[in-house]
Amino acid sequence: MLLYCSTLLLDEKRRLEARIATLEEELEEEQSNSEILMDRARKAQISIEQLTTDLAAERSTTQKLETGRMLLERQNKDLKAKLVELETAQRTKTKATIATLESKINNLEEQLEAEAKERFAQQKTNRKQEKKLKELVMQLEDERRHADQYKEQVEKVNMRVKGLKRQLDEAEEEISREKAQKRKAQRDMEDMMESHEAMSRELTNLKNKLRRGGAGTGIGLPRLTGTKRGSLPTGSGDDSSIQDDSVDGEEAPN
Repeated sequence: MLLYCSTLLLDEKRRLEARIATLEEELEEEQSNSEILMDRARKAQISIEQLTTDLAAERSTTQKLETGRMLLERQNKDLKAKLVELETAQRTKTKATIATLESKINNLEEQLEAEAKERFAQQKTNRKQEKKLKELVMQLEDERRHADQYKEQVEKVNMRVKGLKRQLDEAEEEISREKAQKRKAQRDMEDMMESHEAMSRELTNLKNKLRRGGAGTGIGLPRLTGTKRGSLPTGSGDDSSIQDDSVDGEEAPN
């Protein structure tokens, strides 16, 4: 029974050790995944900062373009006002001067149109950048949430590993107690064997004494051993007790 219990405990120990090894491998994998997610989160954060810087630069450029457009519009208004003044005050000037001013106005209008197209394209780019920035922010939040979930899972696995290690320690203590009980039982069995051997030797000595005593009194050993316990008709009380013990000794091994 002790051997069976020890075998069961050893099997349970090996199972727990295998389970702990599996959990440690899962823990290492979870930690590796957590480190990968954290690295991706850092890269995403760097990308967001870069995009934020680029967006700020684009906004600054847009603001500068808007300021230039407003300045050109004011210049255009001023030139138109000057043109009206020139047409009113200097009708006698040459058509070449008027054509030059009109050409300049056309150039300014073309420049304003080109700047308007550029501003529109810049606004479109800014909207794309803002959309991408929002997507990256959402992705970063998802990565952080996943990282927190992995962290919780790692903590749970650590708790499970600690519990299994505690169970393993308890199983090892139980095995040690079982081994100690087994050694004690073996020692008790050896003591019993030694006692049995001593009793056998003593019984052999008694048989030899009985043989010698029977030869002296004329009672044969076969008759003595064949007589039932307590049924001897003659002999002293001591001889009867010795014969009874002899019969008991012969019947005990059976």
